[in-house]
Amino acid sequence: MSYRFFFLLIANMFCVLAYPQELKLSFSEPFNSVGLESISCIPIEDKIVHVQQKSKEDLCALTVHVFDAQLKKKASFELNEPQYTFLSVKYFFNEIFVFASRNENNHTYLFYTKFDLQKGFFSFKEIFKEPHKAGYPTTFVFPENSYNSELSILAELPYVKNKNEDIKLLIFDNQMVLTKETYNKLEINFDPKRDNKLIVSPKGRVFLIKTHWQKGNNFAIYKLGQGTTQEKVIKLNRNKISALDYFFNSKNELVIAGFYSSQIRYNYEGFFLLKYDQDLHLTHKNQYYFSEKIIKTFKSAKDIKESGFGLDKFRLTSFNLDQEGNHFLVAEHLGRKKTKDVNNWYSEGMTIVKFNKNGNYVWGCPIKREQINSSRSFIGSFTLNNFTEPYYFYNVLSNLDLKKGIPPNYGTNNYCGTNHITFDDFGIYSTKELFISFPDTQKWAFSPNQLNPLKNQKSIFEITTEMGDKSCLAIIN
Repeated sequence: MSYRFFFLLIANMFCVLAYPQELKLSFSEPFNSVGLESISCIPIEDKIVHVQQKSKEDLCALTVHVFDAQLKKKASFELNEPQYTFLSVKYFFNEIFVFASRNENNHTYLFYTKFDLQKGFFSFKEIFKEPHKAGYPTTFVFPENSYNSELSILAELPYVKNKNEDIKLLIFDNQMVLTKETYNKLEINFDPKRDNKLIVSPKGRVFLIKTHWQKGNNFAIYKLGQGTTQEKVIKLNRNKISALDYFFNSKNELVIAGFYSSQIRYNYEGFFLLKYDQDLHLTHKNQYYFSEKIIKTFKSAKDIKESGFGLDKFRLTSFNLDQEGNHFLVAEHLGRKKTKDVNNWYSEGMTIVKFNKNGNYVWGCPIKREQINSSRSFIGSFTLNNFTEPYYFYNVLSNLDLKKGIPPNYGTNNYCGTNHITFDDFGIYSTKELFISFPDTQKWAFSPNQLNPLKNQKSIFEITTEMGDKSCLAIIN
């Protein structure tokens, strides 16, 4: 065997390993999406339940399509209950729940209904009520998951000016009977615009992650379920945290990562990673400045001189764990750009940071890719629920400027084409064009939002036409 042949063989093997096989996509029958927004898509039994909500509508106005295993539409149902305010669609206890509220008689009432594959929606049932204070209502926060036969819901009690915020943790059994409620007063003043996240650990511990604004974003964690609760402030030694995300790892540690801002500007200057045990003791802490390579990918020397060292108009979009325990933190640029008197949405690219399973920094990779479109729904990257490797995908909107149209190697019926990003062990990225033959005769593109809330199951996305009048479900098997 010649050295040249051996080299080509090895090079070919690396090319094969660098990319997985083409996406195995299945498409549903098209459905109407005019004035409707897809909010969830849940596999249940051998069906796919797709939920749409009227755009910019707070009232209970839902459309549900049921698709069979071949993605043929078997039934459609409507939920039109204008007397209720829609809150959330969730999958708890192997069933689909819709939660809603109503304010009347100086009280806030919490309701739920279930969805049945054959019958549609049942009548709403009241499960909790709380009196108003000075005309202010109670609001509710739902977790992403239940634990065994218990469901935790956070009741954000009515706003009271110049008082500390108070809450109730509501515990329901799997029959939606209220079994326990715990009142807590937090160590922070009320803010009419509250940002609370309720999370449940793999062992059933319930935590509140709170964001409040005071000269920038401020973050704290509370362990709930007891009569008293202690605030654990999430902070760095010198820098102000701008944004964060979190997950529980295989050790049941709460892993929190994000980006911090500079001392003088509200941008992203660096990144950090923290770990907490189940009692909220800090067990790991790292923070790092962005490399010069990352900053100069998106800013010229003149921009740095005028606006400072940091990534402007970036936002945290994902924080994922791969099959080997590595962590991947992503920030993407999003702004507005006027082109031919049209104020378009615009993205310059993304930055991906890899931590190893111990939470230590491995590499940071800037990816310059321009996306510009009048519709925000086509902009951004997306990943798969089965995040075994750091694979990222995005719509190649720059293809829209090509005089000859979308290159044929992207497949058929493509509005813009889709690219696939992978990385080697050193954080060097490669981009590949995906060949996708979309259905029907219209041209389609991905809406880069994961619709399936069940992270351990298949990925489900929506593809839409340029005008947004028709959609299909795209199932990645």
